[in-house]
Amino acid sequence: MSNTKKLFVVFIAFVCAFLVAHSAQAQDMPFGIDNVPNIVGIGGGMLPDYIGSDDYMGGVAPFFKYTPEKTEYYAMLIATQLYVNLANHPTFRIGPTLNYRFGRDDDIEDDKVKEMEEIEGAFEAGAFVGYEWKDPQNPLHRWGVTVDFLADVSGEHDGYLISAQARYWIPVHKMAEIGIAVGTTYADDNYTETYFGVNEKDADRSGLPMFKAEAGFREVRVIPSVVMHFSPQWHAGIGVRYARLLDDAEDSPVVDDRGDANQWIYGLAVAYTW
Repeated sequence: MSNTKKLFVVFIAFVCAFLVAHSAQAQDMPFGIDNVPNIVGIGGGMLPDYIGSDDYMGGVAPFFKYTPEKTEYYAMLIATQLYVNLANHPTFRIGPTLNYRFGRDDDIEDDKVKEMEEIEGAFEAGAFVGYEWKDPQNPLHRWGVTVDFLADVSGEHDGYLISAQARYWIPVHKMAEIGIAVGTTYADDNYTETYFGVNEKDADRSGLPMFKAEAGFREVRVIPSVVMHFSPQWHAGIGVRYARLLDDAEDSPVVDDRGDANQWIYGLAVAYTW
C-alpha cells in the first residue's frame, strides 16, 4: 500500500473515529487499516453533538496500528477504542477491546436536552472477532466482517452493545480505492434508557415527555469512503457515515422531538505507514 493511501486512510480514520466515538463503535471506520502492519495518523470532521442530535460539532482524533514483525498480532487504536488481536492467523481475528464512550453534558446546543441530567463518559470492555479476505492477485481488493461486544465497566450506563459490520474494498486506480461498509448495533435496556430515556426528573427540568427506552437495535448504517495513496508512506482519505436510528432510539423525545433519527458524520484523514 502506498504512503499516500496510508496517510489518507489515517486522516479519515482519525476524523471519523472521533466523530463516531460519540455515537458508534470504532469498527464503523471502513478504512484500509487492516491492510498495513503499522500506521499512525490523525483526522477531523463533523458529527452530531450527541447521539440523535440535529446539531453538529467539529472534532479531531488520533489513530495507530502496530504489528510485531513476522506476525499477525496487532494493537490498534481508533479514536477511543483499542483492539488487541491475539490470533496469529492470516484471516482470523479475535481478542479484547476497550473503549471510552463520551457522555452528554450541558455544552450541547439544544436548549431542552441540555437541561436533562448530564451523562458522564463511560469506560467499556469486551471482545471482538473478525474475518478478513484478500485477493492473492491484488491485496487492495478485500473484504471483511467484524462483530464486537462492549459492556460498561465504569457504572455509568451499566449496559452492553453488540455491533456487527461488513466492509468491502476495491482498487479503482493504482493511487485510489473505494470502500463501502454496512453495519448495525444492538443495545440493551440499560444503555438505551441512559442515552434515550426521559425520567420524571428530566421531564420536569426539560419539559420533554417522559419516555422509558427499552432494548433494541440502535441503528443501521452505511459508510462509503475513498482513499488516495500519494506515496508508499503517505495517504489521505474522505468518508461519510450515515446511520438511521431505530426502535426506541428513534422514538425517544431527545431524537424525535429535539433531534433527528438520520445521523451523519463527515471526515477527512491523513496517515503515515511503514
